[in-house]
Amino acid sequence: MSDRGTSPQPNSPGLGMILKGMLLLGRGRAEGIAYFGNTRDSVLAALAPRLALWLVGGGLTIGTAPQALSGVKVLFALCLILLPAIVTHALARRWKREGLWLRYITAAWWTDWVTLFVGLAVALLMALASPRLLESGTGAMILNGVEFGYSLWLTWYVARIGLLLRRGQAVVLVLAILGSLGLLAAVVGVLSPNQRAWHDFLYPLLVQQGQGSAH
Repeated sequence: MSDRGTSPQPNSPGLGMILKGMLLLGRGRAEGIAYFGNTRDSVLAALAPRLALWLVGGGLTIGTAPQALSGVKVLFALCLILLPAIVTHALARRWKREGLWLRYITAAWWTDWVTLFVGLAVALLMALASPRLLESGTGAMILNGVEFGYSLWLTWYVARIGLLLRRGQAVVLVLAILGSLGLLAAVVGVLSPNQRAWHDFLYPLLVQQGQGSAH
């Protein structure tokens, strides 16, 4: 393949290098993978912002509703963070790409934030074009569709470049991630019917306001 990227460097790059790698991979530039480290420290650094948000969200969730169900939501959220790493590591071992996995998961966790930036850019464009559209159900569907589609493509692309996979293998990896997350959500749904664990974990303040408002 011609878009495998440059040979990665062994050292752990700084934030500026990471941002450059995120922007390159987010634009479909394979050389961006070389800007991410291939060490355990690099993986932990990429995981740290997610864990920080998890701790904040967990504290808000338990503080809003100090009950057993809140603890389930917090554990569910942690599983959502870590499950893709477990699934991709298993596939990397199966495909004999385990030596590339540390750099791949580092890049995957960092580049996930690009989806957020893309969503914000789309929302801004929609607001400039038609504020009413952004506030409508149709606008929400468009925004969510763009974010989801871009996230799928980026997950596929980073896996293909980071683990040196064929196109079909990268598709399998994406489907495996989606399947595992869907299975986890289904299990939680069976154990706690009529609960929106992930939604409530992400938006504890909105939930609290909603419970205290007339609507």
